Amino acid sequence: MTRVAQVARHLCVILAADVAGYSRLMGHDEEGTLAQLVAARRRMDHLVTAHNGRVVNSVGDSVLAEFSSVIDAIQAAIGIQRELDAAVASTAPDRRVLFRIGLQLGEVIVKGTDIYGDGVNVAARLQTLADPGGIVVSGAVFDQLRDRVSIPFADLGEQAVKNIERPVRAYGLSAEAIAALPPDTSGAMERPSHRRAMRLYGVIALAVLAVAVAAWLALRSEAIQEWLTKATPQSVPAPTRQTIAVLPLVSMTDPAKDDYFADGLTEDIIAALGRFTDISVRSRNAVFSYKGRSPRPQEVGRNLGVRYVLEGSVRRSVDSILVAVHLTDTASGTVLWSEQYRVDPKDIFAVQDSIKRRIAASLSVKLASLELASTATKAPSSLEAYDLVLRGRELASRYSRKATSQARSMFEAAIDRDPNYLPAYVGLGRLDLMAVINGWTDSPSEALGRAEGLGRKVIATDGTNVGGHVLLGRTYIQQGEYDRALDELKRALQLNPSDIEAYAGLGIALLWAGDVPGAINALETAVQFQPASTADEEFHLGTAYLLAGRANDAIRVLERSLDRNSGHAYVNAMLAASYAAAGRSADAQRQAELVRRQFPFIGSADFGSLFRNNEHREKIIAALQKAGL
Repeated sequence: MTRVAQVARHLCVILAADVAGYSRLMGHDEEGTLAQLVAARRRMDHLVTAHNGRVVNSVGDSVLAEFSSVIDAIQAAIGIQRELDAAVASTAPDRRVLFRIGLQLGEVIVKGTDIYGDGVNVAARLQTLADPGGIVVSGAVFDQLRDRVSIPFADLGEQAVKNIERPVRAYGLSAEAIAALPPDTSGAMERPSHRRAMRLYGVIALAVLAVAVAAWLALRSEAIQEWLTKATPQSVPAPTRQTIAVLPLVSMTDPAKDDYFADGLTEDIIAALGRFTDISVRSRNAVFSYKGRSPRPQEVGRNLGVRYVLEGSVRRSVDSILVAVHLTDTASGTVLWSEQYRVDPKDIFAVQDSIKRRIAASLSVKLASLELASTATKAPSSLEAYDLVLRGRELASRYSRKATSQARSMFEAAIDRDPNYLPAYVGLGRLDLMAVINGWTDSPSEALGRAEGLGRKVIATDGTNVGGHVLLGRTYIQQGEYDRALDELKRALQLNPSDIEAYAGLGIALLWAGDVPGAINALETAVQFQPASTADEEFHLGTAYLLAGRANDAIRVLERSLDRNSGHAYVNAMLAASYAAAGRSADAQRQAELVRRQFPFIGSADFGSLFRNNEHREKIIAALQKAGL
């Protein structure tokens, strides 16, 4: 019988540190940079040991350490940044070796003197979000510190970090904030005797609460709610909203052939639930990160900040469809209800309505009959039309020119089968809009005209169709009709307060219209609640941050965007402008040279033509020119 070796694990606080701009520094002055690095490591080793920590390893310009206490870890991190800042005070700013530090609390695997695991990876990614000389901690670390230390962390929201499936809540401490802390910061922290008495094992439950509350507050942003109220003065603010995630339904037939049907049914249930003002439902992008997995409800609740999870499966044959679903309370793990529906294919829409109503009842949501009626699924006269729309959506989600061409055939065929089925028109209009945004058409004005016409047709037929309002709003943005775009997108959010695409469109329209704070609120909501936000959304959020005088925030968002998609020309150019605005002249020059080399068509004249406010346009152009573009 083979004996399986035991794997040693323990819970700890992981500190990951890295030198900001190390390759650039070595390129300028190898000997001077190396001398600073050696001296910095000596100080770091001493401070880690002094705060009851252990240096695990230090390779190249990086350092990895572990602590058994969050108080020890943050004291060490602050002490490191203070000492290193003082040590390089007399060095030219563009020659300084400054570290970025990330802290994460998690379980690690111990092998010899090294540690491994997800916690190590998260800490390493968090440090990339920090400013040079700054610190970024995870939500788990912050939650242990929040009531025990007086440190002004900035809430950075949920971050989609490279190679980590779930978003990570992050809190930052800039170099300026560290310098402003009183000299006796460590003394103001928890007393050592009390600290030793406290243990780390209760942190996860508190972190769940912090994420859930933050998610709820973000979705109910006061500024966005104010815009929506202004759009319809008669509307009444909604009460506290129940939070739910609808996980991708599992196809029990042939996943390779039938996944699109299960995915489409999932999306339709999400859309229907999103139209209840008392229910906050997570977006498609957020929940589809769980596709192909079987997560525990508690894990979903923690990662997505939801109280309830709907799971289920679909089994389809020629003459029947079997849908099995169950709703779970993530806090207790209790199944609130479960049910199976075996129906004729043409009755699948009645099943959607039944699921929607049962969820509403289980969450004890008080719903007016008018609201229930407004969310009723409008069935096509042809089930084949519904199937074609689901196939078209799946193809469009691949986001390639070839796949969108195939998707167009699907939507057009659906319209042939049922000329009154509105989702087919919305899908077709989105393809025209996608072609314009990605440069896949030689006649953008004609494509926008078609998209506008399709959106108008949908709204004229059904004024409560959310997809039609979003399509019109995003089309009006491309046409420079910002007031009309805002009207449509606000209306979409009134109809479905959980529509992330509408939030993103609203933020973009507000940015070009001149409302920078409003744009930031809407775009932050869109970015925070989908793990894989688009480069387009991140470009607009970075631009808004830059206009708001928050250059470091712009750099954080734009650098993260390029980690996932380095080929986005305008994100690269805006990053150069942000470096320049932040006073990082060497980084700005390096980034501008990259833009000139890889994207020679980019220049400051290309930027700002969409701005209604000329001062905003001039500010962006000035930053680009300062960078050398």
